[in-house]
Formats: sequence, structure tokens, C-alpha cells
Amino acid sequence: MTGKGSSMRILLVDDVQLDRMQLAIRLKQLGHDVEAVSSGKEALSLYSQFDPELVLLDISMPEMDGFEVANQIRKTFPEWVPIIFLSGHEEPEMIAQAIDAGGDDYLIKPVNKVVLNSKLIAMQRIAYMRRELKQTSAKLEELNTLLQLQANEDGLTKIYNRRFMDTKLEEVLALHGRRKASMTLILLDVDFFKPYNDNYGHIQGDKCLQNLATTLNHLFERAGEYVGRYGGEEFVVIISDSDIQCASKHAFRIQNEIHNMNDKHDHSSVSDRITLSQGVISFEPKGSESLNEVYEAADKALYQAKQNGRNTYVCGSFK
Repeated sequence: MTGKGSSMRILLVDDVQLDRMQLAIRLKQLGHDVEAVSSGKEALSLYSQFDPELVLLDISMPEMDGFEVANQIRKTFPEWVPIIFLSGHEEPEMIAQAIDAGGDDYLIKPVNKVVLNSKLIAMQRIAYMRRELKQTSAKLEELNTLLQLQANEDGLTKIYNRRFMDTKLEEVLALHGRRKASMTLILLDVDFFKPYNDNYGHIQGDKCLQNLATTLNHLFERAGEYVGRYGGEEFVVIISDSDIQCASKHAFRIQNEIHNMNDKHDHSSVSDRITLSQGVISFEPKGSESLNEVYEAADKALYQAKQNGRNTYVCGSFK
């Protein structure tokens, strides 16, 4: 078997220098990439870096025989790679012991050229199928990652969607309930977004939401911080390990960053640029709270912020 995909990475382990050199030369002449070592310890040390597709392993070696090396390979490296034992012993009991030790085949030394070539052709087929399987598995993993991202992502703003944020809020509530730690939830609403859309158009309205999402996402990038689109022009932020003082600082920081965006809004009653109203709650959950209860508490604080003139935040309570 020659041509594309026929070359293999072969790890050859034999303590007899002449045998090792002769076999290595023969394998290289057949087009294979060969690493030849004289001991089991060398083989195990080199294994991960070389990533062999076939191991040719002598049985009779000092310090660590081939059976021990094969056992260590099978224990240490979970991905299966064929092992062919090399030995001058033809006894059936020896062959059976080699297979029990994790070997896949057995060659009698000195190795017959025709037999060796036939074994290599079979191993090349296996190596080719393993490569194909690896590529397919990598593509599937990449596709699954992409699908998972799309399932959790809001299509317009590219931040987390409501479904993901609901799931994450449940997790954060349970975690902080067990740890008896405070957490923060912020609901944010774009002030006078309808007149913005009516006057600047829905395309510009979408761009505005995208800019807001990007800004909020950059503000909360640390572990335990999550930003998502709650719905329409509303956003939600979950902040782990945050008491009311921290929550207030976060809300103030949001207000400043949105102001600095300087997104023009001539049709707002509170500013010449885009602003947000924020409902903030910070509490130590018991872990049994329903999502509706938590969102409702934040929504009440958000409503109060709007009643207070918008472009502000209100820190409410959760009982």
C-alpha cells in the first residue's frame, strides 16, 4: 500500500542495537516516520510527543520488559494505538501472554520481510481509518460547539439569550444559596426606545441595541458575570459574589459607560443621547427562589427608576 496516507509514525522499541537499526532502516525505506529507542522508559517518555500510530515492541528487555511497557501504554494513554510484539519465542503461551498484556499482534524475530510488509499494510489501513475518524470527530466537536453557541446566543446582539440567562440564574441562585453568599441581578431598559426607532428607523435601532450589548459585555467579562438580552430593548446582568455596595457601583459604572457611548437620541425626554433605567437587587439567596420572584423584584426596582425620571438606577430589595 503506497500513496497518500500510507506513511505511519512508528515507535520501535528494542534493546538490541543491531536488530533495532536494521528494522528501523527497513521501515524508513518503506516510507515510514520512525523513532527507534532502546528501552521502555525512553518509549514512554517519547510517546506523547511522537504520537505514534504503531508500536513495535520487543518483549525481552532489561529493567522493563515489553509486557510492562505495553501495560503502561494502555494505562497512561487512553487512545488506542496498535502494538505489535517482537520476540524470538514462538511458544503459544508467550503469544497469549502478549495479547493479554495489551498487544494486538506478534512477530517472530528475525522478522520475515514478507510477513512484516503484510502486517504493515494492515496497520496502514487501521492508521488511515483512525485519522479519518479523528478528523470526523474534530469536525463534529466543532459543529456541536457552534450549535451550542447559537442555542445560547441572541441572534441580533450576539450576547446570551433569555433562555441561557434563565438557566444561568438558576445555577447562580443555587450556588450562592449553598455558599450563603450575596449576588446581584440588574434589569436594564433603554429609555424612550420607541421614539428612537420611530425617528431613526429600525435598522438604526438594531445597531443601537448591538452597541449597548457590546458595551455591557465588555463591562462584565470576569468569571461569574453574565450579560444577556432579556427581551426587546431590555437587558439583564447577573453578578456573582456582589453585595449591595458592589451592585450600586456596577450600576453607576453602567450609567457612565452608556453616557460615554454618546449614541445620539434627540427624541429622548431626559438626555440628548441614549440612556438606561436600571432595576438592581442584591441579596443572599436561599437557593429555592423561583425565577419569576427574582425577576419581579428587579422589575419593581426598574419601574421605580423610570418613575424617578429615568436615566438612573434604583437598588430594590428581595424578600
